[in-house]
Amino acid sequence: MLTIALGAYETFPTDQYGKSAAGWRPGLTDHQVYESGRGRWKLGARANSERYALFTAKGIVVLAVEINSIGAPDADGRRTITGTVLQPGDPVYDKYVGEDPPVGRSQNPIQYIETPFDRTECACGCGNANPPGRTFVPGHDQKALHERVAKVGGVAAFLHWFDQTWTGEAVGATTTDGAE
Repeated sequence: MLTIALGAYETFPTDQYGKSAAGWRPGLTDHQVYESGRGRWKLGARANSERYALFTAKGIVVLAVEINSIGAPDADGRRTITGTVLQPGDPVYDKYVGEDPPVGRSQNPIQYIETPFDRTECACGCGNANPPGRTFVPGHDQKALHERVAKVGGVAAFLHWFDQTWTGEAVGATTTDGAE
C-alpha cells in the first residue's frame, strides 16, 4: 500500500498539469483532497504494483483510494495517481480513514507498507494469496503451465495445438516474474 503525506493546503495559478491546489486542510471534500493530493509525486517502480493509496495529513489518514493507474513520469520524473475514492463500507476505508497512519514519520512523503489488502488470489486457482504486485504465488505460474501442457498431452502436443490455434494476438501482457 502506498501512503502519501500531504502538507498544508495551498492554492496557486493553474499549472501546466491542470492543478491549482495541493495539500490538505479541514473542510475539504474527499474529491478536493483527491484532486489536490493525487499528482506530481516521485514514485518508484514499486508504486506500479500497489493497489491502494492512503493520503495522510496532520497525523491522520484523511483519504483512501483504490489505484486504477499511475501515469508515466513527466519530464522531472513525477507521476500522477488515478483511482477511485473509497467510501465508508469499503474495508480499506473502514480500517484506515480517520485513524493514525500505518507508517511512522518520515522526511519522505511517500512510503510503502505491506497489508493484507494488497494481496490478490493466485491466478493458478489454488486459492492462496499471492505477494503484492504478483499474479502468481512464486512457482505457481510454472505449476499452472505444466498442468495445462499435460492436459493437451505433453509438450509436443501442446506446441502443435498452440501453433494451430494462436492468432498472433496476445491475451494479456505479463512480466517474467508472473506479475501482470
